[in-house]
Amino acid sequence: MAKHDQHTLTTASIEGTEPPSVLVEMHRLGETKYISATENFLDNYYVALQGSRHTIASYFCPYERFADGKELPGIVWNGSVFRTPEEYQALYEDRMPYTHYEVQSFDCHILNPTAMPPEKLKGGSGDPDKDIEKRMSIVAMVSGTVRLNEPKTGPLKQFSETFVLVPNPEKTANGPKSGVKGWIVQNMNFRFVV
Repeated sequence: MAKHDQHTLTTASIEGTEPPSVLVEMHRLGETKYISATENFLDNYYVALQGSRHTIASYFCPYERFADGKELPGIVWNGSVFRTPEEYQALYEDRMPYTHYEVQSFDCHILNPTAMPPEKLKGGSGDPDKDIEKRMSIVAMVSGTVRLNEPKTGPLKQFSETFVLVPNPEKTANGPKSGVKGWIVQNMNFRFVV
């Protein structure tokens, strides 16, 4: 897997005050939980794009349309918008030539430490300041190359991709050894770099 760009999670506190308990929990977890989750997701996702294209839709949250008109997941591939994970999967199954992805680097951060409400976490404590590692969302920025058409001699293109990963509610409901993906894509934006 690619080299992770090192960074640290920092918080600012006013002298004499305690940081919010959510931030304390994030520090307790350290970076390893979300870095490991992101790296595991990326390893599996890019392998699926190359050779397990029939599984691509399972890497995304199910299509949902809200009362305000917002739709999830948000999927943009090189300027083309796909409404559902199945439409995006069809792009790879029906029209995409051979691809081989090489991730050169990625960076990730906790986007929202409490993206999933505590009451939706099956088997969780119900405490808004607990179970952060199972409730947070992660933003991941990826850069690399993709070889098209031929494994060794096909054209090589650089790409940049951004993901918002959220915990998979099915995983929390089915337990850690269920075989269900732990993290799924809520938003994705892929772009070839000129």
